[in-house]
Amino acid sequence: MHPLLAGLTILMIGDSHLTHKNTLVASLPEAFVAQGAKVVTYGLCSSKPEDWVDEKPLNACGYTKRIGTEHINVSMDKNDAPPNIQALMQQWHPDAVVVVFGDAMAGYSQPQMPTDWIKDQVHALVSDIGSTKCVWIGPTWGHYNPRYGKTEARTVELANLLNKEVQPCHYVDSTKLLQQKDVSTEDGLHLTSEDYTKWSNAIIQNVEPMLAKGQ
Repeated sequence: MHPLLAGLTILMIGDSHLTHKNTLVASLPEAFVAQGAKVVTYGLCSSKPEDWVDEKPLNACGYTKRIGTEHINVSMDKNDAPPNIQALMQQWHPDAVVVVFGDAMAGYSQPQMPTDWIKDQVHALVSDIGSTKCVWIGPTWGHYNPRYGKTEARTVELANLLNKEVQPCHYVDSTKLLQQKDVSTEDGLHLTSEDYTKWSNAIIQNVEPMLAKGQ
């Protein structure tokens, strides 16, 4: 069987859901590589789209770099951060960009979602990605915890906003990939290792056909 993504170079960037060793970074690259793609992955904990547009992103709580399915390299050094999206595009010349963003800009603890601020940074990142094929993975379900304040209502509100604002990127609404009752978290926001694997499997099923079109 001919791999669906044979010859495709995929650049993945994202927030904490793509940073630490038990998150999506542990399984998404394997799934893409299994379909023939070359994958490079960068994660920056607590990052928002605007952090990847800035000249030098700030490493607040961890930075990950992973080439293919090689060892996951995590740095906690605040002076060590990934290149911005423009530099990464120039370095890797990807055929497709997969981004994982949402929770860090939802303003879960705020009375109102910072809609205009979200739109501005989403548009900035999409603009820097340019005409390259792009898939935006939105946040999935969590549970209320005072540390983050994530709620079902705000998660849905954010997903609806991103669905409209990330175009021409394809939007993957992760609230539709997993049922809320089946999602377990460590702290209300970050999933258990087992559920990160479930989320990853659901993402792959949705994203592979998007990336394979026209190949």
